[in-house]
Amino acid sequence: MQTVTTTSVFPCCWDLSDAVVRLCAAGFRGLDLAFDYCVQKPEYPFMTDAYSKWAEDLRELAAAHGARFSHSHAPFDAHARGSIVRKTMECAQRMGIRYIVVHPIFCYEDRSSISDPEEFIRINAEAIQPILEEAARNNVTVLSENLLWGASIDFANIAALVKEVNSHCFGWCLDTGHAHAMGCALQNLEKVSLPPLSLHIQDTHGDGRDEHLIPGDGNIDWGAFLRTLKKAGYTGDLVLEAHHQSLELPDAERDGFLAMLCGRAEKMTAYYDSL
Repeated sequence: MQTVTTTSVFPCCWDLSDAVVRLCAAGFRGLDLAFDYCVQKPEYPFMTDAYSKWAEDLRELAAAHGARFSHSHAPFDAHARGSIVRKTMECAQRMGIRYIVVHPIFCYEDRSSISDPEEFIRINAEAIQPILEEAARNNVTVLSENLLWGASIDFANIAALVKEVNSHCFGWCLDTGHAHAMGCALQNLEKVSLPPLSLHIQDTHGDGRDEHLIPGDGNIDWGAFLRTLKKAGYTGDLVLEAHHQSLELPDAERDGFLAMLCGRAEKMTAYYDSL
């Protein structure tokens, strides 16, 4: 199991060349590109015609520092169509990224939640098809994620969606903080027949807040979770999406925080590998 962190530990539209160098210096060798943090400014490289070179340069920079991009988060959800999907998939392919997390559709047009699991699965199974077609062309795997609303709260529904779609380029990502915040017991993962392909590791206090804390700063029992994860047959990476505390810090204090985050995560991966 490799430790991976999201680049969203740096603010939106940060220079990712700087982020890569600093994350590698902190000890990370696996990187998760937050494409959703790259779309806030039209002049940001991802949003311009220079996006292909930007992606290739980042891949080469990471490799020069002994790291690689393997995971990412899409700047769109399952509703999306068109150029933003194509651009994201192309960048992922150029960077060697295997997984792209795409949020499922969790509400109707009037913003009311889709609470019925069968309706949730039907709507998302249909909506995700054009995205999967683009993913297949770029040899990328799309992952749906458990969220905080309606039927998306229960990660068993996300796994059921993946089984319904039955595509080699579609899987699911377990967000620990989302599940814990919404009272979806992480030990229930043992009851889900289809294990996740990736994780969003973040801590929270389990009271409905999506805090994205570093492991150990909330009240998730990480030892119990890792043992459950092992029993469920998970074979992927430990992917951190614990970025809120980093974003609150002055940049001068960020590098020390990232080194601490990497150290905590490495202890978790060592424990998992020992099970």
